Amino acid sequence: MMEMKDKLDIVGLEKKPAYWDNRYMDGIEKMTPRKYEVKKEEDVIMEVRDGTRLAVDIYRPDTEEEVKFPGLVAFSAYGKSIQTLERTSMQFKTVLFDHTIEAGDIYEYVRHGYIVVVPDPRGIGKSEGAWDGLYGRQEQEDCYDVIEWTAQLPYCNGNIGMIGISYFSILQPVVAALQPPHLKAIMMVEVVDNMYHHNYPGGVFVNRSFMYTDFCPDVNSMSTAERTYTTEELKTRIQKRLADPDINHSALYSGILSCFPPRNQTYFFDILLHDDDSDFWRERSIQSHPEDIKVPMYLISEYYELGRFSQGPFFLFTHGDMSVPRKLAAPEEHDALHLPHRIMTPEYLRWYDYWLKGIDTGIMDEPPMKLLVRGINKFRYEKEWPLARTNWTKYYLRDGGLLSTEKEKDEHVPPTILQHKSPYKDGSNETYAVPNVVFRTPVLTEDVEVTGPIVMHLKCAIDKTDANFTIMLNDVPPEGEGRPLNLVTGNLRASHRGLEKKELKPWEFNNDHTRKVPVTPGEINEYTIEVMNTSNVFKKGHRIEVEIKNYDANPYHWMVQLPNSEDIEYQIHVDAVHDSYIYLPIIPYSDEEQWIQ
Repeated sequence: MMEMKDKLDIVGLEKKPAYWDNRYMDGIEKMTPRKYEVKKEEDVIMEVRDGTRLAVDIYRPDTEEEVKFPGLVAFSAYGKSIQTLERTSMQFKTVLFDHTIEAGDIYEYVRHGYIVVVPDPRGIGKSEGAWDGLYGRQEQEDCYDVIEWTAQLPYCNGNIGMIGISYFSILQPVVAALQPPHLKAIMMVEVVDNMYHHNYPGGVFVNRSFMYTDFCPDVNSMSTAERTYTTEELKTRIQKRLADPDINHSALYSGILSCFPPRNQTYFFDILLHDDDSDFWRERSIQSHPEDIKVPMYLISEYYELGRFSQGPFFLFTHGDMSVPRKLAAPEEHDALHLPHRIMTPEYLRWYDYWLKGIDTGIMDEPPMKLLVRGINKFRYEKEWPLARTNWTKYYLRDGGLLSTEKEKDEHVPPTILQHKSPYKDGSNETYAVPNVVFRTPVLTEDVEVTGPIVMHLKCAIDKTDANFTIMLNDVPPEGEGRPLNLVTGNLRASHRGLEKKELKPWEFNNDHTRKVPVTPGEINEYTIEVMNTSNVFKKGHRIEVEIKNYDANPYHWMVQLPNSEDIEYQIHVDAVHDSYIYLPIIPYSDEEQWIQ
């Protein structure tokens, strides 16, 4: 039997990845070893279906062997020329972190016997045409054409996969849903199921997409809105958006919306203009048609307090054509992310050797899901989501900032008051100084594992017709051992609340994001708020905390929730009649063989 060291040498590793299990590594010795040098062909010109010419870089094994290789397509608007810059991998939130080098370890894939194709999309870098932003139908179809073009290269065996993190991954499922004939499998690190909620979580605007026009080297661009609407329709929509007081308090947003024609920050302009869920978002979101994906999927979820990266993989794992093979892994926290992204390269090779080369690497013998359980930092196998053994537990918000599994018995407990102060007037916009209220459990006497989807049920009255809700689930360490750690965040715009009353499962919520229905000031409403997926052990001696505020002023100016521009009083009801609670998925036990060895 081959020694572990020799197996790891085949894939160029000095030590076994934490997410690999000794019990499922019998196929590693069959994988293609690192043996090829890399040949690069730069600025190769190809045509997509409408005749637009794209510039493409091709990386392929430099060999005289009579052998054809599978292809991997890396598609984004970040520009092809930077994807193989020689530099160390840098950590997220460090000063020199570069967000745009996301295609992955291209040279490593080629050394193991793959062709990698990286295009400049239309309107980007050296390619013709006009860029119309991220993930739309035009980009999907162009990527489809690149896949089919790659399959016809004389040194390609016709089996194509896709690589890359974030932008590169978010595009993969919507392209796969178009069913390019030569696309045989996909593997995504950071999957977004719903682009509306990526930019408007629960209807609350987050300016995350402002960065894309800066990150994408577009030489020619036009917004989808300008292509879609007549001049008068477009002007009417712009004026309606500018009438939103939260928008017109921002010089940045007002400035972009005041340009005409809207050729400044064209993608961000589209994001600003479409503040309710609509066809614009459904075109870009796999959540509307997961059943159209017919190729095997490997879904990677990072633990991230912002955006849909913790939601998308679990949605695709549980929806669509369930005859399609799929795997899911949650291997790291987003703050641990390094770019260029290399932590999952061995898993990419193992996945694609199986599906594109027909090598039994053992990867499909594993249970379908493996999760990093935070707090104890151990990997565990699971089979379904939510977990069948979940003990769904209501943690009630109680008077005095208590969070308890016991419901309040007093009907006359006064509401807890949250006073939001407009940061444009007298309020604070400092990261840790936004007005909030917190509810904490007593110090835990034993470890408590929370793994699964989370929903907040908040009974609340506001004194305005609309308001933001931001819910943060935090792990509070013992006194003197650091700040509370934010695990996951949830948002809801009050005017997007659910109006149809129906029975909900513990992980379900009931909101309508296609329109705004003003709130009657002073009226008590129940707001069901999605607080994202997580897996975390709250250790003995820690406390579980729910934090409520209007917005999260995190220190990254391109990832900030838009605060309400008016002062708002929230009356959060915590009495026996109007009970507010967060539904937590408590995991009572795990079998020993589930833990990765």
